[in-house]
Amino acid sequence: MTLIIASVHGEVPNELNGADLLEIRIDGLSPNQVAEQLPTLLENSPVPTIVTCRSAREGGLFEGEEDERVAMYLVALRCEHPPKYIDVEYETLSHHPLMLDTLASENTGVILSWHDVKSRPKDLLQRARMMQDVAGVDVVKMVWRARSIRDNIEAFELLQSKQQPMIALCMGEYGTMSRVLATKFGGFATYASIDGTPSTAPGQIHVKQLHSTYNIHSINKETKVYGVIGNNVAHSAGPAFHNSVFQITNKNAVYLPLQVPEGWEHLKASFEELRNYSSLHFAGASITIPHKEMTMKLATTIDAPCKRVGATNTITVDGDNVFAANTDVIALAELVQKSNDALVLGTGGVARAAIVALQQEGAKVSIVGRNVKKTKALAKEFSCSVVQDGDVSFDTIINCTPVGMQSGNDPNGNPLTQLAPLVSLGQEVHVIDTLYVPEKTPLLHNAIECGCRTSTGSEMFRLQATAQQQIWNE
Repeated sequence: MTLIIASVHGEVPNELNGADLLEIRIDGLSPNQVAEQLPTLLENSPVPTIVTCRSAREGGLFEGEEDERVAMYLVALRCEHPPKYIDVEYETLSHHPLMLDTLASENTGVILSWHDVKSRPKDLLQRARMMQDVAGVDVVKMVWRARSIRDNIEAFELLQSKQQPMIALCMGEYGTMSRVLATKFGGFATYASIDGTPSTAPGQIHVKQLHSTYNIHSINKETKVYGVIGNNVAHSAGPAFHNSVFQITNKNAVYLPLQVPEGWEHLKASFEELRNYSSLHFAGASITIPHKEMTMKLATTIDAPCKRVGATNTITVDGDNVFAANTDVIALAELVQKSNDALVLGTGGVARAAIVALQQEGAKVSIVGRNVKKTKALAKEFSCSVVQDGDVSFDTIINCTPVGMQSGNDPNGNPLTQLAPLVSLGQEVHVIDTLYVPEKTPLLHNAIECGCRTSTGSEMFRLQATAQQQIWNE
């Protein structure tokens, strides 16, 4: 079983949330502080411990001499309650080849570690072989900052070819997959943070989230992998919703945030890497900004609504077949019932889905966007109108832009006042925002103040996500 290691700086948290081991980082303490505090910290830990003094060059806080670090480790080894492991950096052995002999202990094992906080090194595979050849080591740990989600695949390959217990993880926004799927590929452990304490490395997931959201101990070699592909997915509601459904239905699957930068080459390379790595069992994904239109080029089969919209938000992978669907249309069609005269804000994939849903209901549709050329082209394609200064009254308004999104470029913006400031709001208007973080966007706050009926992005999300589950279970 892959262990969960909670990592903290110089303290023992009140609640470990189901962690199996506690890494106590002492690199922020002086040698005197270590001598004074570490015995009590080790004694108070409710789970076995790891003591780590991470150097600044590998992302830690220790900048002293190596003799000082050795002395701090010796304090740990001589405590009444010694740690289960100490973490020794591989790079130090080149300067101090006898360090492992100095730190040898019957009660405490050694994690031989290496970290690259900047990128993936060119000699990754060679370094892995060399580290596994070092005698007197219990666990080899290799961690580097991922440049893309494709780096996670290399971490999995290291785990599958390991000669001894190994930890292989990727740091940063692209490394979530390696942390959650460590158990799928036989990793010795994954490192995590504790609520209320600073994380000790970029990209760590909370212990509680590993259990509650990802149900990490249920993941095995055969677990299917789904996710949300986009360039701003850290706060996506997808993992919580879809993993909850997988758990309730007892489906052996997990759903992850899959960060992919804007651009066709990034999308194509990432998708093909996921699909072609057979051990991953990549089975499908939600597609969000900015990849909804470009992902159509990856599909081998496209459903009718998807074709009409020209964008997809749902793909299913079955061997060489990639099926594209659009559940945004399904969700919006339910929300816009009885609409007669509608305004769509935006010109992207969600806006296209909104136009299709509205026209299915027989509504007259007007659109507005920042890019005049793109707005006119979209209006021509779907036979709808571009908003004019005299157009001030609509019974339905749908925001399909990222304006007002909490983690976006304009979290305090109101897309209506920016794009169509003369449009009036009142009790007869239904305002729909497709953004769900925050729950009430600046647009919805304005609409509520004006007495409008409103629908949140969370409502739309639940409708389209439920339709996605139906597709993935067909």
